[in-house]
Amino acid sequence: MPHLKPGAAIINTSSVEAYTPSEAFLDYAQTKACIVAFTKSLAKQVAEQGIRVNAVAPGPFWTPMQTTGWADFSRFGNETPLGRPGQPAELGPLYVFLASQESSYATGQVYGASGGEGQP
Repeated sequence: MPHLKPGAAIINTSSVEAYTPSEAFLDYAQTKACIVAFTKSLAKQVAEQGIRVNAVAPGPFWTPMQTTGWADFSRFGNETPLGRPGQPAELGPLYVFLASQESSYATGQVYGASGGEGQP
């Protein structure tokens, strides 16, 4: 914290699993739910210093994690209202926005990027 100046932004990564946890990802869902609470609490602690704290909660996105143990990718992301998983490039602009001064009034927020699935 001593290195952050007014106008700084902290951006955490949570997950749709924090809001709609699956039975298969118990440990993962709990850590992502903790990040939601951490984001909201830290935002209140550092607001007077002019530091903003927000989080992004992605849903199904193609990442290296998907290639490390899943056998069937044919239905990955199909359950979202958009009917497909997200691409990593679709997350970048959200993080850039939260880091920029265009989001100067946003703190303690969790932004869903889940194709409509279980959004915060």
